[in-house]
Amino acid sequence: MDPLMNVLKFRPFQDFKRGLVAEILQESYAALLSQLPAEKADELRRDWNAYDEGVHDEPNTVGASGFITQLRDATIGFGSWDPRGWPSIGRVGHNCILPAFRDCGYGRRQIEHVLDLFRGRNFERAQVRTDEHPFFEPARRMYERCGFRLARREPGTLSPNLQILVYERPILPKGD
Repeated sequence: MDPLMNVLKFRPFQDFKRGLVAEILQESYAALLSQLPAEKADELRRDWNAYDEGVHDEPNTVGASGFITQLRDATIGFGSWDPRGWPSIGRVGHNCILPAFRDCGYGRRQIEHVLDLFRGRNFERAQVRTDEHPFFEPARRMYERCGFRLARREPGTLSPNLQILVYERPILPKGD
C-alpha cells in the first residue's frame, strides 16, 4: 500500500473558506509571477480569483470537480479536473502543491487520485496541459512519470515564444 495514502486526505473544496484556492495558486506560482510582466501576472491573479469564486458559487460543477489536499491537518495543495469531455477525455485542471511541500511525491499522488476518479467515471483518456516555460519543467517530468505522453503543442498564453504542451494517457484498469 502507498504510504502517502495513510497521511494524505483529499477533501471537497466546500469544506474550506472562500479564497483558499486563490491563495494556494498565488503561493504556488509566486516564482513564476515574479518572472512575468505585471499585466500578465495581474491577469493570472484575476483568473485565479474567478476560479476560486466558481468553486464556491457553482458547487455542483466547478466546486464538484476538485479537492483540497491535506497532509494530516495541514493544507498542502489542491487538484482539479474538467469532466465535460466525458466519456472520451477527462482533463486535469489545476494541480499544485505549496512550495514547502514539493519534491515529496504529493503532486504525483494528487494526479493519481484524479486518474482514479477518472477511472471510476469510465473516462477513456486523461489529458493535461502545461506551459513550456521553464517554471513548469518539474510538472512536465511528473506528468511523464505518471504515464502522460506529449500529444501536441498549441499556441502559448504566457509568452508568444512559448507553447502549451498537451499531454495525454489512457485510463487503464487499476493495476495496469
